[in-house]
Formats: sequence, structure tokens, C-alpha cells
Amino acid sequence: MDGDLFYVLGGILVLSALAIAFVGIRGADSFPPSRGVLAGIIAVFALIVGTTMAFAVDLSEEEQSHREHELAMEEQEAQGEVQTEGAAAPQQSPGGQPQTSEATTLAVASPEDGGLVFEPDGLEAQPGGIEVTYANPSPVPHSLALESEDGSLLGETSVFANGEESVAFPDLAPGEYIYFCTVPGHREAGMEGDLTVKGNTPTG
Repeated sequence: MDGDLFYVLGGILVLSALAIAFVGIRGADSFPPSRGVLAGIIAVFALIVGTTMAFAVDLSEEEQSHREHELAMEEQEAQGEVQTEGAAAPQQSPGGQPQTSEATTLAVASPEDGGLVFEPDGLEAQPGGIEVTYANPSPVPHSLALESEDGSLLGETSVFANGEESVAFPDLAPGEYIYFCTVPGHREAGMEGDLTVKGNTPTG
């Protein structure tokens, strides 16, 4: 809403008040000439005041919305700068091998009929950052979790159906890992697979 109109209405209200005050002072004995005129003047003032207040409220809400939008944009820009700085930092695996900032993406899925298997049930990757995208197109809830050879849980998706989720592992060293469904009974029924991370380990 145009703020100029708000100031115009405010000016009209002030000028009207001054004009009526002037007329009332000059003709105090005969002003207002009738109750009808008085009621009309009051109605006009009430309309102007109500309209002015409505404009004031609307302008206040627009200003608040604009400020919130500016704060949101500033926050997004700040987050973008932090992510850019983080991506530029070089990383190394525990074995001392250099690692690129981009993660290797692997895909795993389950059958649409809700079968308790992963497709594929075996994956291979190089050491470093790895992201596994799991698609479950069935109405049967599943999840995907990854554990190391010693049974330590490294990460997992939520339990979901009819959808797709990803889980990231920032720094996987060479070794054997197992991905499996965390829903009770699903892993025991065969819903698991092997992830082999291959890479040259430093000698000496």
C-alpha cells in the first residue's frame, strides 16, 4: 500500500479539524446549524480517522514483512559464505591420504513390492567422503544404516516409506562396512549389504 496516501489522509484530517475549529470559533452561536450537520461532521471525521488507522496498520505490517525478508536474505548470504569457506578447506583421511571436497554418491533401493532386500546388496567406493542415497518406493517402512567392521553405527536415514533419503559419511577409511535396515526383523530376514572401501594405504 502506498505510504503517500497515508500522509494525504493525515493531512486531510488535520486540515478538517482546523477548518471546523475555525468555523466553530467564528460562529459559536450558530455552529453547528443542526443536529444533522453535526452527525454528518462526526461521521466524516470517523471515516477519515478509521481509514487513516487502517493505512497505519497496513503500512506497519508491510514494513515488518519487508524487514523480515531482509533479515532472511542476510542470513542466507551468511550461511552461503560459511559453506563456501568450509568447502574450500582441504581434508585428509585418517591414513594421511588427500581427499577431495566432493563426496562419492552411491545409490541403493528396495523393491516396490516391499521385499526385504537391498538392490544392490554390494557396493564399492574409494576412501573419503561418501553419500548413500536410499530409495524406498514401497509402502513398507525401511531405513538404511551403515556400520563398521567392529559394529559401530556410523550413520542412518530415518525409517520411511514411499520416498528417498540420503545419508553422508564424511570420511570413510579403507575397509569393509555393512549397510542394513534398522526396522526390527528386516536385517535378520536378509535386508543388508556390503560396502567395500578400497584404497592404497601408506606403507613404512
